[in-house]
Amino acid sequence: MTDREILELLKQDPEAGIHQLLRRYGGAIKTICKNFLYDCSEEDIEEAVADTVIRFWRGLHHFLLDESHSMKSYLYAIARNAARDKRKSLKKVSIFPLEEVTMELPSEENIETDFEKKEQEQILHQCIAQMDEPDRSVFLYRYFYGFKNREIAEMLSLMPKKVENILYRGKQKLQKALTERGISHE
Repeated sequence: MTDREILELLKQDPEAGIHQLLRRYGGAIKTICKNFLYDCSEEDIEEAVADTVIRFWRGLHHFLLDESHSMKSYLYAIARNAARDKRKSLKKVSIFPLEEVTMELPSEENIETDFEKKEQEQILHQCIAQMDEPDRSVFLYRYFYGFKNREIAEMLSLMPKKVENILYRGKQKLQKALTERGISHE
């Protein structure tokens, strides 16, 4: 089934539409939620997956399917937000400390700024793609998958202090690159 067909089915028969949505994107949504909730129970992960689907279904009238807005990336952004919200509700340490967040992901509530945020997100991804290794991997593990510094150090066979230094210097370089491309850090 295509995304457009799934959207129509969600409007006509929500139960069948949700079933098709989960057939197509359920595995990836669950993986995203697992990455954020890696130390939580399977039940917590399933709740985050369910929250993702509910949020998508409730905000369906906001979603515009065209060449610049894919259902896949929209769902994945909702999944990241749902998993972060679940972690906060469990009163655990936030994966993304506020002072380390470079930019917020698009909110399903505020479609008016969606295009601008997507453009900023593309620039952010381009900047990270231009980083050398292991800096790129450290950034991806920390800010996109939510791993802790010591876990990253173990995975990449680095000293924990080296990971901290990479993140510190990398944030400075990234901020400079984003500023040069017209994105101000507030």
